[in-house]
Amino acid sequence: MNNNNVITVILIGLISTFMSSMLLAYDNTSLTDREIDSRLQYIENQFLNIERPYENWQYGWTAAYSGLGAMKLYQANNEDDKDRAIKERVAGVKLLAGLALVLIKPVPMIAGMNDYKKMPQLSRKEKIQRLNKAETMLKQTAWRADDRYTFKPHVMTIGLNIIGAAAIIANGDSSDALASAALGIAIGEAAIWTQPTSAEKKLNDYQERFGDKKKNTLTWKVNPFYNGVKISLLF
Repeated sequence: MNNNNVITVILIGLISTFMSSMLLAYDNTSLTDREIDSRLQYIENQFLNIERPYENWQYGWTAAYSGLGAMKLYQANNEDDKDRAIKERVAGVKLLAGLALVLIKPVPMIAGMNDYKKMPQLSRKEKIQRLNKAETMLKQTAWRADDRYTFKPHVMTIGLNIIGAAAIIANGDSSDALASAALGIAIGEAAIWTQPTSAEKKLNDYQERFGDKKKNTLTWKVNPFYNGVKISLLF
């Protein structure tokens, strides 16, 4: 890759980061007190409507991964057959890896809700801060649902199970490797595809109701140019 291509990739990355920050940043300081109150009331009502499915997903998979992972490791430690012990230990480690991912990357709305509820809202400044936090949680939760359409979570799921299968082949009964990998991939994909998506609709409803969709539209184009590229921002 030559220097021009490297610079192009860096610029595209910087533009993408800039766009993301622009989409997250609403200028709520220009709103009237009545508009702030109206937005807060609306978005908090939406949280009440959609919070339960996200809680069920977050805490349900946390319980499933931790419970099953602990059970598999317990069975491995008490198994006399070496091959079966390896199989159960690999399964336990994979389940705990799934637990780690759920805990490291929780649903934004669930992770931030306790802090949000503690935020004061007596002054205008405090209400704006609270509104900014609420909008950010709703947007990030809505965007979280799109993870299922990217390669990263699926590649991580498959990669983890390939590593697990390799460990079984190297240390246990190789005939167990395929079944272990298939089951692990199925569980991982289930976790990915069962994530709720209702925040996407609530975000669209919120933006349409308060006229934010058009105001916050930002697009960009990369076109070939003499000895380089031309990047255009449209907003």
